[in-house]
Amino acid sequence: MMIRKSSDTTRYSRLNRRKVLSIGVPAALVVVGGASFAGVGANAAESVLHNWFSPSREELEAELAARVEEYLASTGTRVEASIAVERDDMHLDYNGDQLHITASIVKMEILAMIQQYWGSADAIPAGHRELLERMITQSHNDSTTELFNFLGRKDALDAAHERYGLANTVSDPDGRWGLTETIAADQLILADLNLFEGALDAEQVELGRELMGGVSEAQAWGVSAAAKEGESVWLKNGWDVESQLGGLWVVNSIGVLGGEGDDPVKMAILTSGAVDDVEGVPIVERIAEIAREVIDEA
Repeated sequence: MMIRKSSDTTRYSRLNRRKVLSIGVPAALVVVGGASFAGVGANAAESVLHNWFSPSREELEAELAARVEEYLASTGTRVEASIAVERDDMHLDYNGDQLHITASIVKMEILAMIQQYWGSADAIPAGHRELLERMITQSHNDSTTELFNFLGRKDALDAAHERYGLANTVSDPDGRWGLTETIAADQLILADLNLFEGALDAEQVELGRELMGGVSEAQAWGVSAAAKEGESVWLKNGWDVESQLGGLWVVNSIGVLGGEGDDPVKMAILTSGAVDDVEGVPIVERIAEIAREVIDEA
């Protein structure tokens, strides 16, 4: 499993409920409107402190937008970005309505489709299991095409969009899987579908975690940059040069950080307009770090 190693990155911070609790505000004494209430339990104390110190979704989204736009302006590039990030019950979006070409992140959807087709992880034939492993861990395109054709190509993908609630994900009219278009929030739905029990059972989820946690070193960039020391990382990335963008690139990264713990962070970073992957990957990684810093304030 991919585990984030230590980093010297300085994290952006401000006072929030986690910091307040960590510096010793007594759980048994909470002051509200000048009145003191003794005997308040730890959970109630944290709830009150959360209301006092945590910024609202609107404030966090405004901060996210300001910081991302300032950063993108500093790069001197033509890159446009969209973000969806979740932690606990907080969901933040930036430029959430913009469609981006998926490139290889659509392979997450194909993974879910194959799992549902066979009904259980144990029922997947060895040949398909091998194709899934190459598709996710190595981002192998021929393996993807073989599975895509087996499932029924564009018609099957269209049906999956509807089945999974991907209201803003559209297949390529000519059936090229890598030219599917999507928004960031739809990709969080797919990350959740593959990595947490619900539509898939525990064994199927474990397979998704095994594959997305075992990507090759060449595929391990992206949202992993925002992981803290010791956190598990499950991800799928996608990049490609696109004629629809005049020869510019899409560079995308979707994943879950700390998914084995009680406080996972789910993140989708979609970008369009880099001149190549060398330009695009560091931008995706810095945006992921910014998104993590902001969502950690919730």
